[in-house]
Amino acid sequence: MQDCAQPGRIRTLAELRKLIAEPPAMMHRRLQQRIDDYCLMMIRSAAVCIVGFSGQAGIAFINLRSAPTATTEAERIDLAWPADTELPPALARGGTLAASLYFIMPGIGFALRANGFCTAERGDDDETLLLFRAEALFLHCSRAKVRARFWEPRANGAPHSAAPGATMLSEAALAFVSRSPYLLMLTEDAAGRTELSPRGDPDGFVVALDRGNLLIPERPGNKVACTLTNILSHDKATVVFLIPGSADVLVIDGHCWLSAEQDMLKPATIQGKTPRLGIVLRVGEYRFQHGPALLDAGLWACETHLRESDIPSFSKMLAEHINGKGLLGKATTLVVDAVVKHDLKHLY
Repeated sequence: MQDCAQPGRIRTLAELRKLIAEPPAMMHRRLQQRIDDYCLMMIRSAAVCIVGFSGQAGIAFINLRSAPTATTEAERIDLAWPADTELPPALARGGTLAASLYFIMPGIGFALRANGFCTAERGDDDETLLLFRAEALFLHCSRAKVRARFWEPRANGAPHSAAPGATMLSEAALAFVSRSPYLLMLTEDAAGRTELSPRGDPDGFVVALDRGNLLIPERPGNKVACTLTNILSHDKATVVFLIPGSADVLVIDGHCWLSAEQDMLKPATIQGKTPRLGIVLRVGEYRFQHGPALLDAGLWACETHLRESDIPSFSKMLAEHINGKGLLGKATTLVVDAVVKHDLKHLY
């Protein structure tokens, strides 16, 4: 696959929308520009924040249990930067990077995502702060985590390593992909704004076409398709593979394209349903990365897990994000709740 043709390639938004219909108009109102009470509750309930930076500047994992957010107001989120993690060079030089945040609440399927820009500065006690300014905050549903059985830790594998700049996936890297049920994909739009989006399925759902190309199946989602439209205009991406219960992740920087070639997609068939679309990731380079925050924050420790009754329902929060807390928001909750329940019963 390294130098072959790109069968079934989707090149335009019109071609993409023939496969994935436009989302309902109300979905465009799910974006918030300021931190409201629900966003604040989710940030304070989160155990881990995963940060993805533009320009393939890296992925970081922040333990929010040991270092809670310093400031959350208006569109501002300040995070204590881990002392054992290097800042991206652009931030270390005082620059600004587009970035996306993904807040994970322990034991809860849905999550808070935020897109914006960040800088870094020294705090009063000489700690480094990541200063994030949100342009869009929104709730992400739980389907990826449900498909992946995200809260069920797997057995740990052997330690991993990779030569710097490695471009062909090693046996260890392929084995990691074959065990991973969950990934996060960082993409950029034509203006350089980032999007950090999850994908999840049974273990090993990503198909290795060869040592340099992976196929990520696209399952039913909210139809907004931000990641897919980003790929159409800017094909660089960073993909982070996780294995629940492990502090090690596999990070791949590369280039992506979209394919609707059914012969290629058939190996990704689940429950008799072949995805209509897939993302082909051509490996540029890869590395294994240790993310101790994933375990140190107790992400997969049952005793840390929240109960669904501890927080408002996803349906209530999403409906009120869209239509406010008045009568219209309450009425919308019933509609959203029916849609959410339907989606969780029809994951494929």
